[in-house]
Amino acid sequence: MKTILHALIIFSLLFQTIEAAAIRGKVRLRKKGSFPERNPYINNTFRTDLRFLNWRIQRKFEHTQLKNYDDPSETIIYLSKIPDRYKRKEIPEQEPIQIHIEGARFHPRTIPVMVGSTVEFVNKDPVVHDVYSYSVAKPFQTKFFKNKHAFVTFKKSGGVTLNSSIYKNMQGEILVLDHPYFTKSRPDGYYSMRNIRPGIYHLTAWHPELPSVTKEVEVNFGETITIDFNLSTMGLPEALTR
Repeated sequence: MKTILHALIIFSLLFQTIEAAAIRGKVRLRKKGSFPERNPYINNTFRTDLRFLNWRIQRKFEHTQLKNYDDPSETIIYLSKIPDRYKRKEIPEQEPIQIHIEGARFHPRTIPVMVGSTVEFVNKDPVVHDVYSYSVAKPFQTKFFKNKHAFVTFKKSGGVTLNSSIYKNMQGEILVLDHPYFTKSRPDGYYSMRNIRPGIYHLTAWHPELPSVTKEVEVNFGETITIDFNLSTMGLPEALTR
């Protein structure tokens, strides 16, 4: 009897694997460039120091905002709309997911996790750090820690922005999802998502600096489909791209 039961379980798992579909594609990032003009006062002997200083401040600001968007590895691709029957009711036990703090930066800067996951913040800097968030999905603040680790468990789906009380520009993003259908693109932009059951879904590409893009996709038994994303600020008001 046990042999028959084991055979049925193996057959069921094998059938699920055969019927599962996959999605793959490439993420491309584009940003509307608006580099500052050449110093208009460089040849003006009557220029004032104040005008020159204002130009330098503007130039520094714009160069700071026009970051390098050639690396799409911070992009998270996930199914943003799936049938309730495919959502995980129980979270499998797993080791805490690590985010390293090094050089006053979060590594990785973006990370997708499932509801119920615990994130371990590892401080590799020789100074103290803390991590806090005002996000609705998980408001929290750790104690200042050095040569130690801080643990935070996320029990509600949504986006969580990580901040530091010491370093203003030290930010990270955690996307908490109630299913395991997510991935991140590689540095070359390619991504893949496997073991997707047949159905109609919404597939979203999310980046912390660019507007998200969502596409409807239908997958059938055992097929692999290609969905590419072009994330860009083209067409947005100038105030939103700075």
